[in-house]
Amino acid sequence: MKRQGDNKVSQLNTPYIHKFSADQQRRQVHIRRCRRIILAFLVAFIVLGVQIFHSKQTLAKVNGNINQCQAQLQEQRKTSKQLKQRIKLLHDPDYIQQVVRAKYNYSKKGETVYNLDN
Repeated sequence: MKRQGDNKVSQLNTPYIHKFSADQQRRQVHIRRCRRIILAFLVAFIVLGVQIFHSKQTLAKVNGNINQCQAQLQEQRKTSKQLKQRIKLLHDPDYIQQVVRAKYNYSKKGETVYNLDN
């Protein structure tokens, strides 16, 4: 029997005690190993979660930019269509004559122009 310090209690040195303490040590090693594995999976889960969250934010920004650009494109197409229509009208002599007469107060020979804007 071994004595431990000033304690009046001593540990028995039997095969059962040796086996029991070895089992406890294995259990403690097993528990530490399980904790490390769980910690590793937790860290990996957090890192991947952050990456997924960042990717979703980036995707949302890109989709917003796409929608904005599509709206601008539609507006530009509308403006382009209107300008093409005006160009087509500028090739029409009757339209040009109407614009010149209205905008610049031109008149034909023998015609009198009355300005009613005042």
